[in-house]
Amino acid sequence: MPRRNIENRDDSRHIGRRQWLSALGLAGAVTLAGCSGNGGDGSDGSDGGGGGGGEVEVPDFPRFGVGDLYGSEVARNLAREAFEESEYDYGFDGDVMVNPEGDQVEIDIYHSAASETNQLLAEFIAQELENNLGISVTPEAIDGTRFSNEYYSGDPEGGTDTVNGEEVEWSNPGPRNPGPRSVTSNEAWDMSVNFGLNTYPLNPLTNQTFFDGANANFNPVGYYPQFDVESLFEQARQATSRDEIRQAFVDIFANLAREQPYIMLTLGDDIIGYNPDLTGPIENFSNGWDLPAWHIDDPSVSGSYDTVTGASFNTLNPLYNNESGAGTAIERAIDPGYTFDENQEYFPLLYDMSTEDGEVWTFELRDNLQFSEPYGQVTAEDFVYQIQEVQQADWANTADSDSWEGIEVEQTGELEFEATLETSNVLWPQTYDPYLYPIPRALLEPYVEEEDVEGLQQDEELLELQFSGNLGPFELEEWNRGSGTEYVRNDEYYLRDIDEGPDLFSEGPLFEEASISVVQEQASRLGALETGEADAAAIPPEQYESYSEDDNVTVRQVPTPYNTIISVNQRANGWNTGPGNMFQLVPFRQAMAAAIGKEELIQGVYRGLASSHFTWQPRWSEFYPSTDE
Repeated sequence: MPRRNIENRDDSRHIGRRQWLSALGLAGAVTLAGCSGNGGDGSDGSDGGGGGGGEVEVPDFPRFGVGDLYGSEVARNLAREAFEESEYDYGFDGDVMVNPEGDQVEIDIYHSAASETNQLLAEFIAQELENNLGISVTPEAIDGTRFSNEYYSGDPEGGTDTVNGEEVEWSNPGPRNPGPRSVTSNEAWDMSVNFGLNTYPLNPLTNQTFFDGANANFNPVGYYPQFDVESLFEQARQATSRDEIRQAFVDIFANLAREQPYIMLTLGDDIIGYNPDLTGPIENFSNGWDLPAWHIDDPSVSGSYDTVTGASFNTLNPLYNNESGAGTAIERAIDPGYTFDENQEYFPLLYDMSTEDGEVWTFELRDNLQFSEPYGQVTAEDFVYQIQEVQQADWANTADSDSWEGIEVEQTGELEFEATLETSNVLWPQTYDPYLYPIPRALLEPYVEEEDVEGLQQDEELLELQFSGNLGPFELEEWNRGSGTEYVRNDEYYLRDIDEGPDLFSEGPLFEEASISVVQEQASRLGALETGEADAAAIPPEQYESYSEDDNVTVRQVPTPYNTIISVNQRANGWNTGPGNMFQLVPFRQAMAAAIGKEELIQGVYRGLASSHFTWQPRWSEFYPSTDE
């Protein structure tokens, strides 16, 4: 049961187990809608960046790209404000934005070579920036992995810079935030739509990974907040209730909406086609949390639940997986500690979690959890050993090592342990940081003693999930590298003996077998869905309408946490049209956001299957600010 079990989404462009990044959309042939803005160019000839337009009143919570904050007039007036702030002489010459040499501003935008929707998004943005700001934009196709490694990452150097009049130090640089703006990636770039980012709708405190000052974990674009974001995050971290956290984020989200650290565009849904006889899937962020209760026809144990995906996975080792597609495959055979139900409320699987102050958390394991022989019962000792000796060990470098940094863990009973956080966090489970798979201590010990990371990564018991016992709904029967996984029903599944959840958990899972097939060709995946060979598959947006009218398929729009954004490179190797870097100026990023029509984008590229995005949360999140109803 993945944390958000959406079957067969296209995960091929996701990066990271915590899903910091998510690729945009699904590949498909979409007709690009034309749009030229909603006003004049606001220019009366060459103005050198001065007059020719009025000052724009930006509200406390701006909605760039719609209504009065969309079109060439407002975009050009905002750009003029940026020109006034710049030390370089940018301006407009008629309809064209020109650099100090008098030449038209020319920049690039990178998009995924594997996604036609992503390409069409880049082409739409190029058209809008040409029409409404007079910028010449060239779309460039690139492999997503290459962009991530060579353009979106840099060699950590650290250093200092002056931010908002104060000297700031990058004391903990990393590849995704290598230092101040002078520290750049190996390859220069201007803009990118290769990746969207996780909005973390269940716990906005996690957004500090993007925005919490100089030492945020993730800042490849070199964004400098112009507001006291560190103090606001500290206020949110010290909150003792969800309401207090909600109030603390009002200012954070309003400022992010104003500053456009990334140019925010849309939030989309996953479009999933299901077997019409399948009972269970819902149009909810937690779709699939109750997979053991899903069934076809009558709720009795029979048949096979078969899905297809375009994304292969490289490992099933729970310690080293950082692909969400592999997470789905792992969780067919072994449950994580917990999940969230259809109301986004915490639901204990292997363990319950409780706290009085948000700082000390108690983990209570169920007493009916068994590893495969010879490992016996799952105990608190197994989890504590994994955390202390593997997750927190420098040599192991697991996918979740950052999640346990600075946390003190202590066993307090055979089936109980405590974790003490460095700072209180009443929404800690919603970060997914304490989201663990059980692994026998005896399996880990030989590798820990030798500090053998390669051996731990390649251990067959871990790769084949041979230790899973009664811990998952199915037993992994075969992993065919590159082509998928096959499972049989786990007759000893512990979930049948719990008191919580749907009544059908007592019989689950309600399938004799299951499979995940990796099929690269989209047409073949859709064909399998149409003929009933597959019970679930992703539907490309341009085919949503036709499949919605097909009696052989039930189509669900399932909300995701991933946004559609333009990454604008605010580091020294961004804005290669030169000189300077206009992306570093808030009014210029506002101008770009105002130049791109959100509704036109949603209808033209996403066929109406997205919603406009103004700040760092989806509207369905309880933390979405009430200032933007």
